[in-house]
Amino acid sequence: MNSIKYFLITLLFLVSCKKETVEDIPMANSLENGILVLNEGLFQHNNSSLSWVNLATNEAKHEVFLNKNSRPLGDTGNDMIAYGGKIYIAVTGSSTLEVLDRKTLQSIKQIQFNYNNQSQEPRNISFHEGNVFVSSFDGYVSVIDTTALKIQQRIKVGRNPEGLCIQNQSLYVANSGGLDFQNVDTTVFEIDLNSMSVVDTFVVGANPGDMISDDFNNVYVVKRGNYSSDPSELIRINTMDQTVSNLGIPVSTLSKRGNLMYLSYFNHNTASSEVSIFDCSTQSLIDPSFIDNQEITTLYGVEAFKENQIICLDAMSFTNTGYLRFFNQFGNQTKSIQVGLNPNSILHYE
Repeated sequence: MNSIKYFLITLLFLVSCKKETVEDIPMANSLENGILVLNEGLFQHNNSSLSWVNLATNEAKHEVFLNKNSRPLGDTGNDMIAYGGKIYIAVTGSSTLEVLDRKTLQSIKQIQFNYNNQSQEPRNISFHEGNVFVSSFDGYVSVIDTTALKIQQRIKVGRNPEGLCIQNQSLYVANSGGLDFQNVDTTVFEIDLNSMSVVDTFVVGANPGDMISDDFNNVYVVKRGNYSSDPSELIRINTMDQTVSNLGIPVSTLSKRGNLMYLSYFNHNTASSEVSIFDCSTQSLIDPSFIDNQEITTLYGVEAFKENQIICLDAMSFTNTGYLRFFNQFGNQTKSIQVGLNPNSILHYE
């Protein structure tokens, strides 16, 4: 969740209607052929949730975490990954990392992110060779051993780090500085995963956020700017020659399947949405308008899916229950499934 949305959600909540009530649908104990959805909820309302979408029936079950664990997930679920047999969820407002069993969604451990009695506010998650890495707004990346499920090390980075990605034996960290919006950060740090120390810094532009890597030694960064005069654009770091290039492509979030990268873009000035496709092998934009933005109210992310499909996460103006909107390889919407409030991450079960 970006920094400007903290303000927008608080404002919108004051004038919005209550969350719609959605009928519960039974979910099998063994999860397969479905999608797990992390719903962010509203900032400071402790209403993050998980939804389960059954792809055989196209039905959704809501409040799955609450039903499985008899307690709420917490405040502002910001990121979710699967690694090994576990699921890791960064819950920013509650300052926790929730660790779930991937098969049952039962909580294995709730790791507190409070250092010296100060909330760290975990943001994004990545993994590599038995470790999970979590960026936190307190200016550190925490290293978690996936067997012990304890924070083993804290690595000092820049201001308010968010996006993370792995390229070769390095972890790249986007330092947004988003809590000081008049004076944001502009850097990406490189952490050597052998020494667990910062070895390089790249200046990529104001307020860097989402990140992803390809198979050609490139790291891509969303430079979010200030959401108005400084536009949100795609930045490329070539990790071989250490050059930084502004590709000039509008983007808010990134997803990749094979060599194709799907770029979602929500224009805060016009409230319009679009999805484009970038070919990492040729370094070219092959479809600047893959999806008609008329189909989506508030594009909050895009996920590459199976069989040349993609899923767009629609936040529905941040105040109503959201939707997963499915599109085929021609950019046509094939179905739409209602989930929870502000969906921002999904995991596919086959």
